[in-house]
Amino acid sequence: MDRRKRLVIAVIVGLTVFATVFAVAASLNLTASSLGAGEATVASCDTNGVATSFDTTYSATAGGYKMTTVHVTGIATPGCDGRAMKVTLIGTADASLAEVTATLATPAADPTDLSFSSANVLASAVLKISVVIS
Repeated sequence: MDRRKRLVIAVIVGLTVFATVFAVAASLNLTASSLGAGEATVASCDTNGVATSFDTTYSATAGGYKMTTVHVTGIATPGCDGRAMKVTLIGTADASLAEVTATLATPAADPTDLSFSSANVLASAVLKISVVIS
């Protein structure tokens, strides 16, 4: 096969791949109430955010102070009432150390307390606390 034919075939294959990828990307349906590849504004039930604090207790078994309770305050009510809340304790390299999910009361309690006692996570290992209300 001569060089010109190989070039034509390569261009046709390249255009076919591009058209296929473009068609797949165009078929993504993204709305504000769903997550997927793309971008859209997702409405929040709490526009000014929440705050967290936590309690610890000494555990000889764990070899230090472990997380027992995470308190989440400043949850907007009635906007977030009855929604699911997920709290994740995050360690090095953004690794999830423990996660607790709860359904917020109506009206949402302030503070809303989540127990991490059974997780046996050392407080010194926790670098961040992530809160998601959905």
